[in-house]
Amino acid sequence: MQHNMIHPTAPPLAASESHISSRTLPGWVGAVLLGITALALRGLQLSDFFTVDESFHWVWRVQHFTGSIRQERWADTNLTGHPGVTTLWLGLLGRRLALALGVSTEGLAEGSAAIGYLALLRLPLAIVHSLAVASGYLLLRRLFTPTLALLAGILWAASPFLIAHSRLLHLDALLTSFMMLSMLLLLVALLPPTDEPTPAPRWQMWLALLGSSVCAGLALLTKAPSLLLLPVAGLTMLFFGPEAGLWARLRGAVLRYLPWLACAVAVFWALWPAMWVIPGQAIASVLEEIFGNGAVPHHTGNFFLGQPVADPGPLFYLAVIGFRTTPITLIGLLLLPLALRQPGRARRALLALLVYAVLFTLALTLLPKKFDRYLLPIWPVLCVLAAAGLTSLRLPRAWRRWSAQVVRSVALAAVVVFLLITNLWYHPYYLAYFNPLLGGGAVAQRVMLVGWGEGMEEVGAWLRTRPDLAQSPVLSWDPRALEPFIPVRTIFLDDYSVNQPASYAVLYARSIQRHDQWAAQQQASQGAPLYTFRKYGIDYAYIYQPPRPFDTPTDALFGDGLHLRGYSQHHNPLEHTLVFTPSWNVQVDQPGGWFSFVHMLDEQGIRVAQVDVPIDGGLFATWQAGQQFGTALPIPLPPDLPPGEYRIVLGVYNPATGARMPLRAGDALPPDMNGAEVLDVGRFVYRP
Repeated sequence: MQHNMIHPTAPPLAASESHISSRTLPGWVGAVLLGITALALRGLQLSDFFTVDESFHWVWRVQHFTGSIRQERWADTNLTGHPGVTTLWLGLLGRRLALALGVSTEGLAEGSAAIGYLALLRLPLAIVHSLAVASGYLLLRRLFTPTLALLAGILWAASPFLIAHSRLLHLDALLTSFMMLSMLLLLVALLPPTDEPTPAPRWQMWLALLGSSVCAGLALLTKAPSLLLLPVAGLTMLFFGPEAGLWARLRGAVLRYLPWLACAVAVFWALWPAMWVIPGQAIASVLEEIFGNGAVPHHTGNFFLGQPVADPGPLFYLAVIGFRTTPITLIGLLLLPLALRQPGRARRALLALLVYAVLFTLALTLLPKKFDRYLLPIWPVLCVLAAAGLTSLRLPRAWRRWSAQVVRSVALAAVVVFLLITNLWYHPYYLAYFNPLLGGGAVAQRVMLVGWGEGMEEVGAWLRTRPDLAQSPVLSWDPRALEPFIPVRTIFLDDYSVNQPASYAVLYARSIQRHDQWAAQQQASQGAPLYTFRKYGIDYAYIYQPPRPFDTPTDALFGDGLHLRGYSQHHNPLEHTLVFTPSWNVQVDQPGGWFSFVHMLDEQGIRVAQVDVPIDGGLFATWQAGQQFGTALPIPLPPDLPPGEYRIVLGVYNPATGARMPLRAGDALPPDMNGAEVLDVGRFVYRP
């Protein structure tokens, strides 16, 4: 029977290793195609939004690291205990590329040029991740059938969760790439192909071990969770070594592990200049990061299953796997037991990867500080395990008239089309992806933290259309993530004060979920939101206008929804004016253009001073519920005004018709004193 025909017992979708079609896609072609696909998904439109960690940490760290390298200040390269050295080196390349292209590198609050700088900082990381996908595919072909390897490579290249973090100037995706390559190279060294006529030369095994140790060293330079590679690599060498007998295997594992570890340490030392001059301090900073940061809950808390919490608990990472995987990957993982029933070298490799994923997940679960991105290092493993489950499916009887090659090709094409459509739909908002089988983002935002800065560019675009934007600073949960997108100063929401006006306040999903800056959020969001940025079912950001400050409350209402919260007044003797500052709150949408008058009356009710101004400064044709107005109104006082107590009254009118807006609530002035619909605001004691 020809090998490309369906076997009567209906073999799995992936042919066994002894039945690989000669028409299988050449390895280098698949690697190139996967690499190009991965780079297109990771490298296009990199100047989208600015994540929290990039804005607060990594941009300035790259700048500082670059200066330290240029001036040979090796000790100053110890910037964080992560230690993040690979991110800093790649960021350095991006910074030098920006300088070579003439792109501004003076910060990320200068508009489009600065955003272009951010894209160039991210580009080297996107390239490295794409190369990791291509290299990983070639290694997978050494361990599994070409079909399984190709499907795993496709899932790896097109995973939205991986793509999202592979586009950032950050740590977790780099940690993922280096740890996965290290594990695959280690398995290639320990599990040589069994279908080759002659055993592979020993130098090939040692070359793979060398590559594994180099990648392990790069992982150690990236982030502390890579330390889990050290025991996992040792156990893998022990249980999957080629020797027969426990003691022989133990001896062989030790002889392989010691040079593997030595090489990883050498890479760690060679590429981190701080290790050359202050190794003790550098190591101490890593330990401090592990025990002083990673081993305690996040200082702003967390969110899980609808509640702000310090530690989301043991179910958190199971929820992450469910919500962050694609339906294809999730279904493949459920089918994994089918693949594990098949004996052979592939099963041993799958077991090794499964143990690695389980141990890594358990280690993270024991720590109180939990975020979904911390689980990224097992994501390529999940892709491989899912591919194994999917390719273990047996063909239905109705399909047996077709060749296995045709069925595999159609199935792979369907997977590619589905993932391509998914990624095109979410581009560039890959962080917004949540598994549609579980309800997508609309459900996910009630389960775990959402939002890491995405949407702030849309918030900035809306704010730039506001004519009153420049009147005062903008409050934000994270000013640096918003600054590149607006031309005015931003300040932390926690710095909000009722005595310091702010033109707008931006509240963000992540902050709202965990009640971060909660008192300030409540104070700044007393009205209706003027703008809500919603995408893929997730309510990312709300824009409010904080109440304008006032000293004396009035709680008066004009018309159907023009609310006067209160007012402030003070005498400016140098300019001989009474400065009256109202605090207006628009409660319902309505036409704009209304004026207010403020009159000062003496004891006989005679008007001695006044001012008439548009309530909104003449800026808005229509008013939206939630808008706040509070322009200071200087009332000129007559030069010969005698000392005494004066009555302050206020009304609202249409300048085109002169008709006054009805006063619905508040202390009304008798109509015979100053006309109808006038609010008796208060008293002013004048002393020259």
